[in-house]
Amino acid sequence: MSKNKEESQKIEKMHQKQKSAIMALIALAFILAGANLWTFFYYVPNKNNESDLAGKLNAGKYNFLDPARGIYDKKDLIVNIQPLRDYLGDKYEADPNISVYFEYLPTGANISVSKDAEFYPASLLKVPIAMAAAKKIDKGEWRWDNKLVLMATDKDDKFGDLYNKPTGSVFTIEELARRSLIDSDNTAHFILLRNMEPSEINEVYAHMGLDGFLETDGSISAKRYSVILRALYNSSYLSEANSQKIISFLSEEPFREYLGSGFPENIVFAHKIGMNIDKKVYIDSGIIYFDSRPYILVVMTKSKTEQEAKEVMKDISEKVFNYVKEYKE
Repeated sequence: MSKNKEESQKIEKMHQKQKSAIMALIALAFILAGANLWTFFYYVPNKNNESDLAGKLNAGKYNFLDPARGIYDKKDLIVNIQPLRDYLGDKYEADPNISVYFEYLPTGANISVSKDAEFYPASLLKVPIAMAAAKKIDKGEWRWDNKLVLMATDKDDKFGDLYNKPTGSVFTIEELARRSLIDSDNTAHFILLRNMEPSEINEVYAHMGLDGFLETDGSISAKRYSVILRALYNSSYLSEANSQKIISFLSEEPFREYLGSGFPENIVFAHKIGMNIDKKVYIDSGIIYFDSRPYILVVMTKSKTEQEAKEVMKDISEKVFNYVKEYKE
């Protein structure tokens, strides 16, 4: 084969390769054009619609729904408390000397009996004072290990034994809060109270919708007092750390002869009792941490003997606990 003929064949093969490449590019261009047209006229509008729907209904999931719903098993979402309401209403509504508030925390379902009846809360007032102290710590104005001095005017021998300490003794704020809530020590309570401004205490009540409470005669209903417990449980007023601390103190309250007598001793019960023997007022108020079914229960009584109050509280507490325990959707 001559040299010219070989070169001619090479050129022909190169032209064929170039034609094949050009045809492939043209085919690819048609494919891409078709894809773009489909994307523009079909996919994008539908995807935008899906995005709009996701933004409104999903936004990553379902933003119209309670974001906490996934925390609770559906079997724990008690929705029908009417039988319990009927029992408590039928048995206690006619007695103006008994006020009851129950709230099932996973759903907010609640029951009020004699919701407008008000009682002197006695030592239950120690909780908002401890919260006011914790708020000063949240703000950086105090620390839990700061110390306060015992003055002669702080001493009160009705509850607790701190009054036996010599005047001038010093105690950390944490110890005073513990004694005030766990031992219901009046002297510890008065030391904290003396070292705070009325505006700082009013701030606690105002946050919970109890504005001007200090200017009233100090009486409160079971339902209205429950907001204090809920504020701690939800950590809506204090930091999580200090809400946890206050509740942990309340869980160490040793007296369980009122509401605590209505359920097993191994169940955590963060509560505060209040009593005024002269006025025949007996109260218990707290959060019962039963498995994944926690609830608030507040029972206030007056004009009854302590034994009568104990019987009322035990009956109510047992009935509520058994209902919460045995409920099935």
